[in-house]
Amino acid sequence: MDGLEHTLQRDWHVMTLLVIGSLVLVFSAIARLTAVEVLLLCLAVALVVLAELLNSAIEAVVDLVSPGPHPLAKAAKDVGGAAVLVAIVTGLLVVAGVFLDAQTVETLRGMGERPEAHFLHVALGGVVTVVAAVILGKLWGRRGTLTRGGLVSAHSALAFFCFISVCYLTGDVIVWGLSLVLALLVAQSRVEAGIHSRREVLIGAAVAVVVGLALYGTLSMRVGG
Repeated sequence: MDGLEHTLQRDWHVMTLLVIGSLVLVFSAIARLTAVEVLLLCLAVALVVLAELLNSAIEAVVDLVSPGPHPLAKAAKDVGGAAVLVAIVTGLLVVAGVFLDAQTVETLRGMGERPEAHFLHVALGGVVTVVAAVILGKLWGRRGTLTRGGLVSAHSALAFFCFISVCYLTGDVIVWGLSLVLALLVAQSRVEAGIHSRREVLIGAAVAVVVGLALYGTLSMRVGG
């Protein structure tokens, strides 16, 4: 976690890749991809992020060993950058291939005949999006760490996203109410523990509600159409 926080605070490329990865998962849910296709997308995103993390580690070691200009230092950084380029190109090819194949299958079989996205698939895309939004908020707010404190309460955000997911999963009002109570208890616990203020808890809840409604609302329109 320390390494991830260090990289996110100093290298916006990693944060950008995480945001793009979350958007890819959201679109994969809307496109109702299969489990194998989603797994390929996750591997592609992970490959690119991993390459960028290793590149950042190489740059840190090179700067420590060779503060001044040196041909070998340049070579090391160039090779690290080349590794990121290869990972990005590979990731783009995988993403393009998955979505093009999905569109081709849907066209051949007729609109609406592809299997609907599994609930866990949609929830995964939402959780990744919420986490990316929380990390961005923590970095922009310049408060706390990735695991404690910060402008956005991660616990509250995830709790309220679970509440929105339950609302999508079932129409039982009693279950909705119980889920909302649990989410409020999670948020209140962060305030009582002194980890977050009420404002930070509310921001986390707002992030989850916006992401949840946008994701499940779009999916419902797609399925309904």
